[in-house]
Amino acid sequence: MVGSLEILCLGDVILDTYCEGLVERISPEAPIPILKVQSNRKKDLGGSGNVARNITAAGSKCHLISIVGNDNNAKLLKELCKKTNYLSFEFIVDKTRCTTVKQRFVSGNQQILRVDTESKEYISNRIENDIFEKFLKKIKNVNVVIISDYKKGMFTKSLLKKIIRKCQAMKKIVIVDPKDKDFSIYAKANIITPNQKELFEATEPDASSSDFNVERLSKKIIKLYGFDTVITTRSSDGISLINKDSKTLHLPSSAKEVFDVSGAGDTVVSYIASGIVNKLSLIEAVKQANEAAGVAVGRFGTTTVLRDEIENRNHKRSKICKLNQLVEEIKRKKYKRIGFTNGCFDLIHQGHVDYLKKSSEKCDFFILALNSDSSVKKIKGLSRPIINQRERSELLSYYDFIDRIIIFNENTPLDIIKKIKPQFLFKGDDYKISQVVGGKEIKKWGGKVVLIKCLKGKSTSKIIERIKNGT
Repeated sequence: MVGSLEILCLGDVILDTYCEGLVERISPEAPIPILKVQSNRKKDLGGSGNVARNITAAGSKCHLISIVGNDNNAKLLKELCKKTNYLSFEFIVDKTRCTTVKQRFVSGNQQILRVDTESKEYISNRIENDIFEKFLKKIKNVNVVIISDYKKGMFTKSLLKKIIRKCQAMKKIVIVDPKDKDFSIYAKANIITPNQKELFEATEPDASSSDFNVERLSKKIIKLYGFDTVITTRSSDGISLINKDSKTLHLPSSAKEVFDVSGAGDTVVSYIASGIVNKLSLIEAVKQANEAAGVAVGRFGTTTVLRDEIENRNHKRSKICKLNQLVEEIKRKKYKRIGFTNGCFDLIHQGHVDYLKKSSEKCDFFILALNSDSSVKKIKGLSRPIINQRERSELLSYYDFIDRIIIFNENTPLDIIKKIKPQFLFKGDDYKISQVVGGKEIKKWGGKVVLIKCLKGKSTSKIIERIKNGT
């Protein structure tokens, strides 16, 4: 579902094209690879177009204002915009320039060459006035304005000053994704989102990568240029937020694999803006943007990240919670038939899955208490666990029939059972009811122990033994 509030995006629109092929030999004419073209794979919205497209994917409407040349590539960009739901656009034609195109030559998801066709001269006064007039017509209907600067000549100092001043006067939030090394031209913007290289180049080019330096240099530009917040994307080091009140947040990267970082910054800006118009706190919006960037860099080329993808990732991660969070949730939502089990679940196998699924079918809200690594060692010995608690909990979170996972260090989960007061306490039928921890306590609030029939011959210990024996 797309929200009713619109985001205004001004910036350099780019046509991203991809030519894909095979490289099997080196040219005899020069030491360069020969690309045997298989397909001109795709044409995509790039630059501010990618920002706009990701805004709509994040669940918000967007209006895009940009400049193009009087050429066929401008027509292609318009067609791509028309195909994007919830995106409206106004392109101002500048006959003195060409439409910006980035053509990437690719083999096996590896870029071999990029060819840029562009004009970087600053726009004329006439074009500047046209842009500002279109901006003035839209500003009344939006809460957030994005300035997506790719340094292709669209943003003169005077245009930036007029846009930011007007937004200030009308109490609109301005987010700047900068490209110029002179951050003074973006002065008084609410939020600026450089990557780490851009932050350092604008302040202290020789600075080394560290949380300390990002904080120090962010505070420096806040003081110099009057920004409220600096949000720095840091590739594999994640994302950092520093604001004028000295609030600081460093989030690790959520990416599982990195194939291509092109367009990841666009994704971050889009999700921050969408989060703000959808009434998220800035911190929550940044967390959402970090998740979206983690998805984006795991794909090749400029890409859109759908809000559903982020919600699915967050849902799986939100299953893993702290005891106090779980207790509060149970109080708030008043679940009727809570089921509970516990265990090590090391080297998850068919027996585990069968047991957990059968247990979940007997309740409405199923909680799994997972032994921590230190707890497993006490029970199983120093050679265990085979799989650490982070990986075990994440693997288990992918099963839809498990609602919450809580990791505990104690020898038994008795304290957890007393606090959450489940209606059902599940164990395998290799136990006797009298042996089940919490069995006596659960009767006090009307609950009961349920023994689940287990698959025979399935155990982690037997799997380990078979591996050792090579059978």
